[in-house]
Amino acid sequence: MSAAGIPSELSIPMGGACALAVECWRLTRASELTKDASGRSILRHAVRHLTKMLEELDIEVIDFAGRAYDAGMVPEVVEVREDLELPDRAIVEETVAPTITWRGQVVNPGQIVVRHSGGSSGQSSGVGE
Repeated sequence: MSAAGIPSELSIPMGGACALAVECWRLTRASELTKDASGRSILRHAVRHLTKMLEELDIEVIDFAGRAYDAGMVPEVVEVREDLELPDRAIVEETVAPTITWRGQVVNPGQIVVRHSGGSSGQSSGVGE
C-alpha cells in the first residue's frame, strides 16, 4: 500500500476482465466507423492503451467475422442466414460479441451470425444442425 492507503495493484474478476475486453472491441469498431478525424484519433488512442492493458493481462479478443465457418468453432451461433449466391460453404458474417481468451484458454465464447449457401448439393455445412 502507498502512503495514501491506495493499493499498488488490484485484482479483478475474470468477468470484469471479459467485459473490459468486449468494450475495447466495441470501441475499436466505433473508431473504424467514425468519420470525424479528431474523434477517430481519440478513440484509437484509447483503444491502443486498453489493448496494451489487456495484453499485459494475457487477454486476447478474437473477432471471427469474415472467416470460414466450421461447426467446431467456439462462438455460439445466434443466427443463420441463407445466401443462395454463396458457393457450398459457410462464413461468419458478423461477430455479435467477440471470443475472449486468457492465456490461450477460452473464457468467453462470444456470439456470431453465420451465412451459408442455400444450395442442396447433398453436402452439409454443419450450420444449425
